Amino acid sequence: MNFNGFNAWLRSQREPGADNAGAVLYLLATWFGAGFASVAPGTVATATVLPLYWLLRLVSMPLQLALALLVIGLSILSANWVASDLNQDDPQIIVIDEVGGALVALLIVSSAAPAEQVMALFVFRLLDIFKPWPINISVGGLAAFGIVYDDVVAGLGAGMIVRLVAQFFQ
Repeated sequence: MNFNGFNAWLRSQREPGADNAGAVLYLLATWFGAGFASVAPGTVATATVLPLYWLLRLVSMPLQLALALLVIGLSILSANWVASDLNQDDPQIIVIDEVGGALVALLIVSSAAPAEQVMALFVFRLLDIFKPWPINISVGGLAAFGIVYDDVVAGLGAGMIVRLVAQFFQ
């Protein structure tokens, strides 16, 4: 993968007068640079969710839900700032929304079976890419709501689909 865009941006943040809060928001929005991947940045960010989910499974479900909501909240905050900074509706470098949506899918599946976890991420990416109804509904308000909405709904759909399929085959 080519992270030249991320490296150039990172160097620019070391210049005198660089906006440190903006740097943190960029780092979050790009999910620590995954959004600068030259191929399939959303998929790259989604792939990073499994290790995070495995760590989350060590804590109680209420804490898992709280942390997922925190990621979604940070998604809205950072996506809004970066989209505004770049003057774009939904910049491709913003991938924290994929992380939030994938976490939602995994929390719904709530399975220790690696095959179900991988399937949840696969179905999530399919729904996120093809955006069937109701994922494709436009959301008013901040641009970030629209950026994050489709991923959260795709995560809900993916989690429910995989959970139903898993129940059917038990």
